[in-house]
Amino acid sequence: MTAKTKLLPVIILIFVAVLGCKQISELANKDKEKPPVITEGPKTFTLAGKEWKTYDLKGTDIKIDLPAEPKDQTPPLPASYKSVFSAMHIHSYDEMGFNSSYSELVPTGKRKFTIKELADTSMAALKRQVPDLNYTLDIRSDTNAKYNGTFTRNGKPYEVRGCCIYKMGNDSRVWAVLTLFPKDNPDAQTASQRIIDSAMFKGSDEVCK
Repeated sequence: MTAKTKLLPVIILIFVAVLGCKQISELANKDKEKPPVITEGPKTFTLAGKEWKTYDLKGTDIKIDLPAEPKDQTPPLPASYKSVFSAMHIHSYDEMGFNSSYSELVPTGKRKFTIKELADTSMAALKRQVPDLNYTLDIRSDTNAKYNGTFTRNGKPYEVRGCCIYKMGNDSRVWAVLTLFPKDNPDAQTASQRIIDSAMFKGSDEVCK
């Protein structure tokens, strides 16, 4: 199985979070027939040998520290949704049970969103993949919400961390940073926190940490 295939559910849940459309929701449901969101290889995630760098994610206003170069996982934006969003970009870093994604969408202004709607919808999409997901939203403002959650995969506890940032105005943006990792892996927890703490969004003072 390729890394792209393993990360597909994470990409879908971010896409559902901001579009909330029936067609993409159905695609997420169909993905239940595929392997689990998180798969474990013969080894566990480790920070040993990692060389962290700061990346300006192509096509986005996101700057973030990562232990390896991220992949551009942007799917085509359906023509029927272009009245709501004019652009979308999704990047990801995925290794040995550690999953993370960083997305940006550019609203056209023809549909209004709330930060709770965006954040709740992304968690609802993830819950379809992991029914025992328990999460809370720390809504700091109308433009900033934090994800905190737990679930199990093959009897092993995982954590969900991240944020949803909604930049309003003429140059509005929707940003999401999401990490999923084994709870008993301290290196994965450290990587998740460093990624979240480092996230910066051009034209916004909001922070993910």
